[in-house]
Amino acid sequence: MPKEPAPKPPTWEDADLLLRLDALAAQDETRKAIDWFRTTHLGAEAPNVHPILRDSPEFLYVHRFIELFETMGTLVKFHLLNEELVHDRWMSRAIWNFLKPTIERERLTIDSPSLAENFEWLARRNQEWADRRAQKPSGTPPRRS
Repeated sequence: MPKEPAPKPPTWEDADLLLRLDALAAQDETRKAIDWFRTTHLGAEAPNVHPILRDSPEFLYVHRFIELFETMGTLVKFHLLNEELVHDRWMSRAIWNFLKPTIERERLTIDSPSLAENFEWLARRNQEWADRRAQKPSGTPPRRS
């Protein structure tokens, strides 16, 4: 398997694009989705909300996350956005793991196995990033190329 090239250091353009994605996430419906995730998944008494059904109000939140992380995943995959910045800013793996049962069911329902594929790819890479980071001694700065 060919080795991936060393990541390029983030640029000001990467930072600007990340801030634009943050602005997108701050929009009303996406902000509601993030707040819903935090209270539902990260709360001390997080209930089991699955399955999230198509006719439930929360289904809109699922799609907001798909839109946001599908965009991020696509930009990172094609090296248009620095991967390290995205992983350091967003925990896509936690959101993916939370929404995975609903997204997998939706893939079957609409017969679209590629639904949210870049979101899934980004979450997998985010998990690998977190695992590598956990192996470094505390206080070790990120590797610079």
